[in-house]
Amino acid sequence: MLCVKKFGEELFEGLNLDHQSRFYVAFSGGVDSTVLLHLMSQLQEQYRFDLTALHVSHNLQCDSSRWAEHCAKVCDLLNVPLKQTSLNLDSSSEATARDARYQWFSEQVDYGSVLMTGHHRQDRAETFLFNLMRGAGSKGLSSLRAERPFFGAKLIRPLLNFDQQQVVDYADKHDLQWVEDPSNQDQTYSRNEIRHQVLPALQAFRADAIHNIARAAANLEQENGLLREVAICDLVDVREHPIHPLDQSHALCIDDLGHLTPARQANLVRFWLDSLKLHSPSRRFLAKLMLAISKPPASTAVLQEAGCQFRFYKGFMYVMPAQEVQHQFNSIRWPNVEQPVGLFENKLRVGATQKLRELILSNSTASLRLAAKPEVTNPKALQGHSLNLKKWMQDIGIPPWRRQALPLLTMSHAENDVVIAPIDQQLHSDWVSLDCPY
Repeated sequence: MLCVKKFGEELFEGLNLDHQSRFYVAFSGGVDSTVLLHLMSQLQEQYRFDLTALHVSHNLQCDSSRWAEHCAKVCDLLNVPLKQTSLNLDSSSEATARDARYQWFSEQVDYGSVLMTGHHRQDRAETFLFNLMRGAGSKGLSSLRAERPFFGAKLIRPLLNFDQQQVVDYADKHDLQWVEDPSNQDQTYSRNEIRHQVLPALQAFRADAIHNIARAAANLEQENGLLREVAICDLVDVREHPIHPLDQSHALCIDDLGHLTPARQANLVRFWLDSLKLHSPSRRFLAKLMLAISKPPASTAVLQEAGCQFRFYKGFMYVMPAQEVQHQFNSIRWPNVEQPVGLFENKLRVGATQKLRELILSNSTASLRLAAKPEVTNPKALQGHSLNLKKWMQDIGIPPWRRQALPLLTMSHAENDVVIAPIDQQLHSDWVSLDCPY
């Protein structure tokens, strides 16, 4: 039976939360979130923690404003502060609404605080079956995790070990009032069809079906956690390049993956992409990536899926937005080498080394500028001979798609551009020092 005592044990012992944390409850006004908010308000009387309710009006139903008023009344009765917002969505899809809702939640929670949602055991079973029908792996099947990081806070679901009927019984016992979303009855949505057709059929087959499905999801959550730990350990020995301000790319050294089995390579790549919040590749696309990692394609080859493109060059795999977001780089004068120059909205700062200062002192008439390759005419090396910029950049490992726009440090001399160094955050130069404050 769901009661304040059992709920408190789940919260502070099962989930190991601090009694003095700051708590936020995602409060829709439905029975599940109403029960969760009531339970938290009862615990607050005992532990005196900070508690705030968060309500989002998606404006997808004609009663949205009435639901918001209802939530405000409930919070007044429970003496719980309420923050709410009203959204204007481009789409009526469940995914769009969820993403917008959680984006707003992320802007409200404090660092180290706890955001709570009212998902229960049946929700977990529904999500498991929904993702199973999509052919999801362990991560998808273990979704609706009891706890996960959330923008510096924690997102927890403390009712996952309780049945839907236990939640409703609690609401009835305490005479709680809630709103019903009519879209929950619309079986054109796959999740509702699972709720109203599939789960009752499974329960008719086995009375403990929901309990066992939810337990399987919890087991997979634990196993998926182990896979993440393996990936973290494997990633320690793999070189990475941080985000590049020119093309917004991240890079992973695939040459460092050779000692891992294919399964651990795939696990590491999936974890790496997930940790960067870039892309969760489909099984088919991940197979393409793994083939490319074992036999890297030409540097001109591009693999693309869901808004991300992948390129391979000199032992590294690069991932970046599918639409090129290269900055337009214009020539910049550098009159005072004692002051650094900021590039790409100050995402890369260029300073002078002692060697460059000495060069400028010995050429008092020289002027420095940072220019893109097409702006450099008659390029010369410091030694005076003509310079093949393409070959030079190739020799020092600059990917071909960056070469046209990558800044070059040049010095004007006898109507020629003397190229001193390319400016790339992954290169170490005798002439310039780089700081990338990402």
